[in-house]
Amino acid sequence: MVLNSTNFLSWEDVIGFLRNILFDFGPKLIIAGLILYIGFRLIRFLCKKINNLFEKKNLDKSLRPFLMSLISILLKALLILTVVGYLGVEMTQFTAILASAGVAIGLALSGTLQNVAGGVVLLVLRPFRVGDYIAAQGYEGTVKSILIFHTTLVTTDNKIITLPNGALSAGSMINYTQMETRRLDLVFDLAYGVDLNSVSNAIISIAKEDKRILLEKDVVVIPTISQAAITIDLRFWTKTDEYWDVLADINKNVYDYLVKENIAMPYSKVDIIK
Repeated sequence: MVLNSTNFLSWEDVIGFLRNILFDFGPKLIIAGLILYIGFRLIRFLCKKINNLFEKKNLDKSLRPFLMSLISILLKALLILTVVGYLGVEMTQFTAILASAGVAIGLALSGTLQNVAGGVVLLVLRPFRVGDYIAAQGYEGTVKSILIFHTTLVTTDNKIITLPNGALSAGSMINYTQMETRRLDLVFDLAYGVDLNSVSNAIISIAKEDKRILLEKDVVVIPTISQAAITIDLRFWTKTDEYWDVLADINKNVYDYLVKENIAMPYSKVDIIK
C-alpha cells in the first residue's frame, strides 16, 4: 500500500493552524492573564481593608484569621470562574467537569476537608480562643492562631506546633485559661524523722504569706508515706494569669525554709556490691 503524500499536513499547514489559534485565542489569553493578575492584587488589597475593618470593630481574634482565609478563597474562586466564562467555556460544561473532578478531589483531600469542617466546629463551639493555654494531641502551648486548616500553638520554650483542626475538634483537650482561677499542687519529699505537723504548718504559713493566694479557698497539706520518703502535697488556689509566677515563688520559698531549718530531704542511694 502506497501512501499519498497529500494525506499528510505540510509544515505550512501546521504553521497556519497555529497562527489561526494564536490570532483567535491569543488576545483572549493575554487579557485573561491580565484579569487574573489585576484580580489577585485587588483581592489582596480588599483582604487588607477587610482585616483592618475587623480590627476596628474588635472582632474576636479567634474568628479573624479563619474568616480572612475563607473570604480570600471565595474571592479567588469567583475570579477564576469569571475568567473561565470570559474565555468562552460554557458554564454547564465547566460545572459538569468540576462536579466530576470534585468527587475525585474530595476523596483525595478527605483529610483536608475534615480539617475545614473541624475549623468551623472550633469557631462555633469555642473550646478555646487565641491566647488560651491548652493541652491537646500530646502537646501544650498558647494558641497563636486558628486558621481554616490548622491551629498553631506556641510552647513555653517558643516552639511553633501545628495541629490539624479535624483531629483537634474530635479529640480531647484541656483548657488551662478558660477559668479565672486555678489550683496549684506542689509536692515536697521529706526524709523520715521530721516533725510532720511543724513542717506542714510552716509550709501552709509560707503559702498564705503570698498575697496572690486566694485565701477564700482552703490551703491544705496532704501527707503521704511511702517506702522512700514522706511526701507533702501542698494545695491552694490562685488567679490563672498568675499561676506560673506563684508556682516558681512558692517552690523557692519552701525550699529556702527547708534548707534554713536543716530539714532533711531524701536522696537517691546506690549500693555497690563487690
